[in-house]
Amino acid sequence: MDSAFKDKLLRPPWIRRIVRFVFATGDTIRRAVQKPFVDGFLPQMGDRALDVGAGRGMYTFDSLRSRFRRVVAVEIREDHLAYLAASKRRFGLNGVWLVRASAEALPFKDGVYDTVLCTEVIEHLHDDRQGIRELARMLRPEGVLILSVPVPPAPRVDGAHLHEGYTAEQLQNLLRTANLLIQCKEYCLLIVSRGVLHIVAFFETRLGFPPPVLFFCYLERWLLRFRKPDLKPYDIIVKALKTRP
Repeated sequence: MDSAFKDKLLRPPWIRRIVRFVFATGDTIRRAVQKPFVDGFLPQMGDRALDVGAGRGMYTFDSLRSRFRRVVAVEIREDHLAYLAASKRRFGLNGVWLVRASAEALPFKDGVYDTVLCTEVIEHLHDDRQGIRELARMLRPEGVLILSVPVPPAPRVDGAHLHEGYTAEQLQNLLRTANLLIQCKEYCLLIVSRGVLHIVAFFETRLGFPPPVLFFCYLERWLLRFRKPDLKPYDIIVKALKTRP
């Protein structure tokens, strides 16, 4: 489906609400199974937050804007930046700034932000260590990084991923190189959501629209009572603290 046509089709709020809770896309799946953990890791309020790889603004607008006085959303894709700018204008969102930049070369001074959020980005970078160093550089001492990445093995091949994913141990070692210490972690995108991702790939490739199967992702809230690492998670979310060298 053409991106401009899709944006026009989804403009009415009531249609957006239906899509958000019924149809499975990358963003709606993350909203169902990842966002509750990210929101739980975020502080209740703060001064400055940075969303690196903001995409279409799920966290920028829905999570960070209500908690921080100033929010900067960084995105490298021009189509995503255009969508963010249109959303900001449409809803009159103040206190949010948009910047086009790579996560490997962020155009900001050191130690500016209380919280840095980076979801599903590091696996796309040629130099993931440089990306982590840049995220750490943005944080003030004892600032918080909230990071999510895929966990291998991947349920399907994603050509945009330069790294298949990271185990908890690999991620911990990577963060330590930038003086970031993991405080807590959670797993999501369990075995049910992995199956939904296969269905989404089929529908979008063959039919050009998302399938109405998001309900199954909400089953994860029930499955989370069990041992998550045994349920083949495809995503790990960590909250890390910037320590002194």
